[in-house]
Amino acid sequence: MGTNKSLGVPLFLVALFCAWGLFLLPLGRGWSQESGPKEGTPEEPSYPPRKVMVFFRTEGMGSEESAIFYDSLVIYLQGNPYNKRIVEGLPIAGPDSVNDRASVSYRRACDSWIMVQVRKRGEQIQVDYRLYDIPYESYRSEGKFSTEFPGARDRSTFFWKPIRESLRELPALPKDPVFTIRGVPGTKIFGLPGGVKELNAEGKATFSAPTPATYRFRAEKLGYEPLEEQVLLKEKGGEILLNQKRGTLANLDISLWNGQFPSFYLGLFPIPNSLFLKVGLTSFFSGFGPFLINDSKFEPFVSYPLMTVDFQMGGYLSSPDATVRFYAGVGGFVRVFYSDLRTMLDPLLPYGGYPLIGVEYAPKAGNSVFFEYTPRILSMDTEAMGNVSIGSYLQTAFFKNSLVSGTAVGDWLWLELISFRLGYRVRL
Repeated sequence: MGTNKSLGVPLFLVALFCAWGLFLLPLGRGWSQESGPKEGTPEEPSYPPRKVMVFFRTEGMGSEESAIFYDSLVIYLQGNPYNKRIVEGLPIAGPDSVNDRASVSYRRACDSWIMVQVRKRGEQIQVDYRLYDIPYESYRSEGKFSTEFPGARDRSTFFWKPIRESLRELPALPKDPVFTIRGVPGTKIFGLPGGVKELNAEGKATFSAPTPATYRFRAEKLGYEPLEEQVLLKEKGGEILLNQKRGTLANLDISLWNGQFPSFYLGLFPIPNSLFLKVGLTSFFSGFGPFLINDSKFEPFVSYPLMTVDFQMGGYLSSPDATVRFYAGVGGFVRVFYSDLRTMLDPLLPYGGYPLIGVEYAPKAGNSVFFEYTPRILSMDTEAMGNVSIGSYLQTAFFKNSLVSGTAVGDWLWLELISFRLGYRVRL
């Protein structure tokens, strides 16, 4: 009896610990999964290695010596730890042009090349190298170094180290194909994958995008017409060429000042589509009468021996292809009286200036109708004025007898608030 009792307690404890272990086993598996990759979840694929074709040239060396240097270079580069595969150039010297080297490299499935040139001058060796990234069409690294003629041990250890280190500058290719877009340097591109891009000094930019797919983008450059295009990008990458056109260089305004007197302005654009300079002429020789006033002697047409010569400078505040465009600037003018006997400046109000604010409507981004507000500040001779009514004297269209069109500013200036042009603008 005693023996059976003594064995019962240990057996009970063993059974208890086994059950406890079976209970903890799933938890243990869960803890182990938290610290490592979960079963059935694929690891993030790594980028494929870059393949670099090696071109090699020498000066001042025999063929056997050149072969020794070339073999040591290839072997040393093949030992790089930067995930770059080295492919021997065929021919070893390679073509002369960048594009031809790229073509030779592509035929061997290489996406970059490096040109190494070794010059021997007595016991001195000079090495020049350039590493070129074909998809991005740019040099990733270039340099030179010189040293005494290296022995076999040096060639296999540290002599080629600067060239091998340059391979680090070659980035991994993205998973999506790489495309190059070409156009006018400084052009900004909107709408393509990767955000806004700007063409560099060589007029190009690169980007990667999922393919095949259709993308719509917009290209903008100051002085050029905005460009909107839709492109189909295919699987193997390629180029997009922007057909950019210069913006407007000149325009002609045909308008009525205050809706009454004809005006003609010629505009030139130092910066196409943006900054403009204008010279204009408004003739008072023949115009519409002020039909908004109550006058039993109303005449539908009026004539005065007066003209104004205007000068303007300003700029547009809206995109060149906008249907409605706003612009602003400043202007100045002189008032000229003319007759058969003489031509002279207006003795009472000879000249003035004004700010200008305008808006034009061009439904097809071509010729447009416009409205331009130009409140004028005129210099006046108060002594010569006497009792002359300035409003009537200025011939301010329809409002001179029914509404105050301006006001004196001190003793020497007159502010003419009612001054505008309404007309048609032709792009030349």
